[in-house]
Amino acid sequence: MQKALVYCRVSTEEQAREGYSLDAQEKFCRKYAEDNDCQVLEVFRDEGKSGTNLNRPALQDLLARCQQDKSISFVLVQETDRLARNTKDHLTIRAILKKAGVKLISVAQPMLDDSPEGNMIDTILASVNQFQSDINSRKSSKGMQEKFDSGWWPGRAPLGYKNKVVNDKKLIVSDPNSWELVQKGLKMYMTGNYSAIEVADYLFEKGVASRTGKTICNSKITDLLKNPFYAGIMKWKGRERVGNHKPMITLNEHRRILSIIEAHNQNACRRRKHNFLLRGYLFCDICGQRYTAEKHPQKGVDYYHCKAAARKHSNQGQNIKVNDLEKQVENHFKKVHFSDHFISLVVQKVKTFYEERMLNKDREKRILQNKKMTIERKRGIAEEKLIGGILNNDDFVRIRDRFREELTHIQNEIDELEAQREIDIETVRKVLMLSRNVYQAYKTGPYEIKRMYLSFFWEGFFVRDKKIIQAKPTKLIEALLQEKQVIIRNEMSPCSKLIITLENWQYMALMKEKLLEMKKVRKELGL
Repeated sequence: MQKALVYCRVSTEEQAREGYSLDAQEKFCRKYAEDNDCQVLEVFRDEGKSGTNLNRPALQDLLARCQQDKSISFVLVQETDRLARNTKDHLTIRAILKKAGVKLISVAQPMLDDSPEGNMIDTILASVNQFQSDINSRKSSKGMQEKFDSGWWPGRAPLGYKNKVVNDKKLIVSDPNSWELVQKGLKMYMTGNYSAIEVADYLFEKGVASRTGKTICNSKITDLLKNPFYAGIMKWKGRERVGNHKPMITLNEHRRILSIIEAHNQNACRRRKHNFLLRGYLFCDICGQRYTAEKHPQKGVDYYHCKAAARKHSNQGQNIKVNDLEKQVENHFKKVHFSDHFISLVVQKVKTFYEERMLNKDREKRILQNKKMTIERKRGIAEEKLIGGILNNDDFVRIRDRFREELTHIQNEIDELEAQREIDIETVRKVLMLSRNVYQAYKTGPYEIKRMYLSFFWEGFFVRDKKIIQAKPTKLIEALLQEKQVIIRNEMSPCSKLIITLENWQYMALMKEKLLEMKKVRKELGL
């Protein structure tokens, strides 16, 4: 009997406390194991953990177990978004499991197998999971923006204040245990006779510590002193307004604190980092050195240029605008095409995937709608009893609130199903776009997807006189060329094509692993 591990995750503390979601995932995976004659050795559960990073205790334990225990054949998850919510982490986890000889099985997504089509859908689905995570983040950001606009701080309360729910509204109020002490610390620093460290020591002596129970570190106490929130001003995402909370100090006192900080030379200097799409892929055709990129805010234009130009040759006429060079690279993807046979198989695979998903979601939606109708009917009966004098006011209010909560919960589940439907059709759209038109998929893809496609197909681009002189394929593509399984009629011809047939796809299935290897090497080189 083959052995398996189960991984479950929920993303909020509320879900984690209730536990229903974790239990449902485990039950679903155990049922699959039972039906497929598979023994579940252990269940790994991450409660209230986000899927947007790999720093999850249970996930780390699971990966370590897979690497150490050679008897494990499978890792079972309900759906791939339980494992990771962004493409990079998803591919990393898949690579670790593959190296350990462990197969990942998404129980609710049977089409994500090891076939070429399944690998394609898996990669695109990982990017769509990230897309949904970004959408959720945008919704949360919108709610926080509305709260800020209404005069209330949308985040965690600063030291001296606390978050409190008042009449179903989340507000910021004074913390009676620390408000006056923090105010005294601000007044102390305002005199100019105390340093930030001395203020932190005073607060610690009075029982006001960091969240870890230690003295507030210098950087944190400096941030506290510079925070205009204590003067009644909120700053959030580049905007500023007067808050509804009670200020500790006046604006003039806040300006006094800032002038003292400046006099003590405690202003921080922050470096900005810029992500250029083609970093690591451009080389000088004159000297072979790697290209770098620079921003020129005064000119409003960014340039790629040879790093070694000043030492080995003149850079005159070699600087090229970022947009111009990225457009040339984009045009190279016009040469990549899949065979018609392969596309037809992908379409069939996608059709089956979509039909099964829609069938399950329609069934779930009907169940929820029936529950909703039942509760609405019970609510109607309660209203009739109130009017008829059978039910007193207090009992009616209690029952009404319970029904309202249940209806809200059901409606949220229905909305989630509709959102998932949009995700599914987006997955289908992206898979079809990639198989039918690689150029269009690259052109319209987000930054990380474009970087992934670059790693799949191109080792590097050699540039001279502001033009790409040579586009060097990856070793993967070179292997296909040597075996005459890929045809490149004319590398620089606008009409040339790189044709990948169905029979060649086993090579392309290695692309995700190659991407991870290349990223690891670049990270070690500090690129």
